[in-house]
Amino acid sequence: MYGEVSELIEIGRLLHSRGWLPASGGNLSARVENDRVLITASGTHKGHLTREDFVTVDLEGKLLEGSKRPSAETLLHLVVYRNFPRVMSVLHVHSVNSTLISRLAKEDLKLENYELLKAFEGIKTHDTSIKVPVFENAQDMKTLSRLVEKRLVKGDLYGFLLKSHGLYTWGSSIREAYIRLEAFEFLFECELKLALRG
Repeated sequence: MYGEVSELIEIGRLLHSRGWLPASGGNLSARVENDRVLITASGTHKGHLTREDFVTVDLEGKLLEGSKRPSAETLLHLVVYRNFPRVMSVLHVHSVNSTLISRLAKEDLKLENYELLKAFEGIKTHDTSIKVPVFENAQDMKTLSRLVEKRLVKGDLYGFLLKSHGLYTWGSSIREAYIRLEAFEFLFECELKLALRG
């Protein structure tokens, strides 16, 4: 099995300990070759992952290695890998902040004038903004992944939200994906606290 497994197991434990991956929610993946992706299997608890909890699929979702079923949301990871060749990891969490802010958002979420925006590649100043698309959640992953892909091809994004569900973000390494995730969580919490103040 690939070396990325150990890193994803560690990330899973860390994200669970922070309350961002409760129960069997969320999924973690890493590109291990140009056309092969390692992803957590369906129904696994991300705080207690073992090597047997991962499978390998191709960029169309066909199972290549592993004895378990790939995550139901594998297609959402794959649209990111297909559209951004530099992406090496996609992380999806069910955190309180990302779930709540996705329910409050009426349209794309705009994050602006935060110093921590510099955590995202290519941003050199706080005097800027990024948009985080918010999609309606659905059980039909083929249809949902096509909707997400239509948005991804329009330009660089750092992540997206599924309403009442959570955040997807990615990076050129597992570490960078984690840093982006941590930045998003901080920014979402700031926005939620501002909203509470009216």
